[in-house]
Amino acid sequence: MKSFLRPFAFILLLLLAVLFGLMLGKSGGIGGLWAGVQTWLGQKQESLQPEDPALKAGLPVPDPAAGLPPGPLNDLLKPDLTPEQQTTIVGQMLVDYWTTVRSLPNGTWQEVCDQLAGGNRKNLALVPKEHPALQKEAFRSAPEAPGIRLHVISSSGCAFQLVYDGPDGLPYTKDDLVRNFPPDLEFK
Repeated sequence: MKSFLRPFAFILLLLLAVLFGLMLGKSGGIGGLWAGVQTWLGQKQESLQPEDPALKAGLPVPDPAAGLPPGPLNDLLKPDLTPEQQTTIVGQMLVDYWTTVRSLPNGTWQEVCDQLAGGNRKNLALVPKEHPALQKEAFRSAPEAPGIRLHVISSSGCAFQLVYDGPDGLPYTKDDLVRNFPPDLEFK
């Protein structure tokens, strides 16, 4: 090696050793070292806030049906379902119930919940009594979600309506979505 390059190589090796030592001593590795250099130079650092969407984007969404036994209303708890999808899930469960029991659950909301939980003549339990979808006098996908109310037309004939609370959030108003089961059900 040329004699005039030795001092430059020594200084470069010394700087690398100091940089490596700083990197090992500074928490955060190179990123922490760079942040320290920026602070030392007086540059403002941007830091992420806990509410920052970039931090929340990678978080897994908890499954609302986790820990529940398999059941027909577990799909109702999925987020982002349309009112049509929600009423289809509830309607299919009620049709399945009628297929086995040969009547629809009816009475007060508590009696309907009891019948769906096994308090019927066939002891068919489709959902546990404390299922999160059985809330506040209606089927709901979440506590704050609009309700789906059961209106039985013929218990033994499997004719019923599901009334989905509309945008106003109030039951039995003009903006409610009404689904007939069977779909060709007509009132005379």
